[in-house]
Amino acid sequence: MNGTKEIIQTGEGLADHDNYHEFCRLLGRFKVNYQLSELLSVESYGEWIHLVAEFTTKSLQSWQWASSSVYYLLGLWSRLVTSVPYLKGETPSLLDETVPKITEGFITSRFNSNQADFPDDLSEDPLDNAELLQDHLEFFPYLCRYQYETSSLCIMKIMDPILQVYTERASSPMPVDANELAVIEGQISWIVHIIAAILKVRQITSCRTESQELIDAELAARVLQLSNVTDIGVHSQRYGEISKQRLDRAILTFFQNFRKSYVGDHAMHSSKQLYLRLSELLGLHDHLVLLNFIVGKIAMNLKHYPQCEDVIEHTLSLFLELASGYMTGKLLLKLDSIKFIIKENFRFLEEYRCLHGRTTFYYTLGYLIFMEDSPVKFKAFMEPLLQVSV
Repeated sequence: MNGTKEIIQTGEGLADHDNYHEFCRLLGRFKVNYQLSELLSVESYGEWIHLVAEFTTKSLQSWQWASSSVYYLLGLWSRLVTSVPYLKGETPSLLDETVPKITEGFITSRFNSNQADFPDDLSEDPLDNAELLQDHLEFFPYLCRYQYETSSLCIMKIMDPILQVYTERASSPMPVDANELAVIEGQISWIVHIIAAILKVRQITSCRTESQELIDAELAARVLQLSNVTDIGVHSQRYGEISKQRLDRAILTFFQNFRKSYVGDHAMHSSKQLYLRLSELLGLHDHLVLLNFIVGKIAMNLKHYPQCEDVIEHTLSLFLELASGYMTGKLLLKLDSIKFIIKENFRFLEEYRCLHGRTTFYYTLGYLIFMEDSPVKFKAFMEPLLQVSV
């Protein structure tokens, strides 16, 4: 511990990228090899934890240079905060002081990252690389959940102004700056992915208190509000833009994680506080109304992205997940939006590049149609096929 403290203080050798990366890996091993109580027993722990927090914050600010190294630092902090409930004794961990600064630093760095210039290779952008995005967001949600109220306020403080601007641009009578919109869409995409990741860990952590559920509702309401805006006005003419596609994929990821926490078969009866709050904010008062909202977005994507394989595949993946759940599948059959999807002959079905998507689409519809013995639904499903064959 004293050795790493000295390296952080002097910065010796850290200008070399390989050294920097290995040093971050070393820090990441601290909680793997030692219990939090053992770290607290070291006399220099207080000074060390503050130095590591400062080092982490600076690394987040240099996200392009230290992107792969930050993974290990966030892993350290994640393991520290998840150990707090099991900590015995009265020695303060000092995590209440350090973790909020790190969460704010991470959120701000991801938000600001979209203003920087990326290389021509799009795989360098985490928003286009699922594995890289997973690395960025694997540990961070645990830090958010540790002091959720503070973290959520930070997220809302950043998201609300940019969401308002994006909403205003939708109905702007003046020509909009395409580059500005691309930056805004990238910034919002990061925030949506962060919210989605926070909801995802709800399923595997003991954070199911009413207060946390209400915060989930506040964050979810903002993404749902955003989803309403993405397909209207100026934004409805931007389906060919990569930044718009990234944003819609982020929203789909949010829906997938939200469904597992609050709409899935095991969550139907354990989310009253969330739906009470969503009813107050958006009028979405139960699972059926929310499912109709989600399926409406699925239909919009299938209609407007005939040549974007990534968005189509992601959309159909969500559609299949909804249909595969026993209770959610039954609920889907009651929705008008499903009736529209059954009857509609989407253009992506004619695209060779979406051949796999076509298989998934018909498999999902078949799954739904034969869930009940309904000749009416089957005839509606067959009608566009018969028109083509005739």
